[in-house]
This record gives sequence, C-alpha cells and structure tokens, in this order.
Amino acid sequence: MSNSPTPSSRSIAFTIPTHLAEALQETVHDFLAKAAGGTTPAQRAAEIRAQDRDASLDSLAYLLDVAEGSSGQARVAAQFLAGLYNGDDFPFSLTDFRRLDEDLLEHCMQVLRLDGRHATEVHRYFPNGEARWLAMIRRWGLADEPAHTPLPDDDVVHSCQYENKLDAPGYRDVTLVVKVPVGVDEIRSISLALSAADSERLAADLVSVHRLAWTRGKPLDADENEPRPAWL
Repeated sequence: MSNSPTPSSRSIAFTIPTHLAEALQETVHDFLAKAAGGTTPAQRAAEIRAQDRDASLDSLAYLLDVAEGSSGQARVAAQFLAGLYNGDDFPFSLTDFRRLDEDLLEHCMQVLRLDGRHATEVHRYFPNGEARWLAMIRRWGLADEPAHTPLPDDDVVHSCQYENKLDAPGYRDVTLVVKVPVGVDEIRSISLALSAADSERLAADLVSVHRLAWTRGKPLDADENEPRPAWL
C-alpha cells in the first residue's frame, strides 16, 4: 500500500463562450499531461535555471582554484573574485576581462549570472569560504593597491624597467612586470599576463630580434666591448 501523500488540489471555475468549451478542455488536458511529465514551459525553465546554477557553481570553484594557483592569469581571477566579495574595497575593471583566455572569461560570465541572482554571497558557497577569500586577497596584495592610477596614454612608447619574477616552476604562463612612469614623481608597476602560447611567441620574437641585429655586425646599441651572446 502506497504511503505517498495526496497532492493538494484547487477547484477553478470560470465562464466561457460555448463554442470555446471543447478547445479549452483539450488545452487543459494537454497542460495536465505535460505537467505530470514535467514538460510545461515553467517546469523546463526551472530545470534550465537549476542546470545553469550547477554550471555556475562549477565555474566559481574553478576560478577559485585558478586564483589560488600560480598561472599567469591567477591574479586577474583573484581580482575578479575579490570584486564580487567586496566591490567597494576591491573594484574590478571590466577591461581586465581582456587579459583572460576565452575559457576563463566564460567561467567569469557564468559566475556573474550566479551572483546576479544574489541568492548568497560568493564566498558562502564554500566551507571556510571567507577565510579562503581573505587569504587570496592577502596573497596577491589586493588590499594594498591604490584606488586607481591612470595608465599611460595609448600609442605612446614609454621607457620602462623589466622586473624578473621566476616563481612558478612547471608553468609556461608568464606575467611580464614592468615599471612605467605615469607622473612627475610616480612610477607604476604594470603586470601583463601572457598565456603559454603568447609567452612562447614572445620568446621567439625576442631571440629573432637579437639574432637579426648580430647578423649585420655589431648592433648599433651594443657596448664597445660587448661580445656576441652565446645563446644566439
């Protein structure tokens, strides 16, 4: 004997023209059949929203793993997640999305849809989520960043100083860090995240520039006693 609860019901009565009665009856029967099978538009919409929420949570978990890692795009992912955590203290510039590979950008879009529903704050989806977010923020020094400093003008060549950071063994993604003057007494550090493919192209292009310069004799910008590099 089944112990399943009997669904509650409601009686609905309304008056329609006689010539529409048969059509209405067919429509009601069709609706009840679809509702029993879970195929009404509202039911399908709810299922799609549930699937989208699951995908968004997967994307959120993936981005957090990236932000806690050492890839070339980890810092951008951390800035994005910090912005969702507290947009006033950690504003995220939408132009930074251009620094992400296409797959990470899609994960960010999924998370934005999740956060747009505002069911809960992003860090609350994880055990000890707030501790993980604060550790991520400390790790990348996001709390120490100035509010906003204008970048140098576009299409202008600026002198800069290269900073060598080789602290992610095993990864081919790189972050090119340069110091650029943006005012009379102000120097700003700019990080350029490069994917594995772009870093390979950059390395090949740099070698080609040096090789071409030395094939024509001593480069014009070489010191008087500068020898030809052994790696060429």
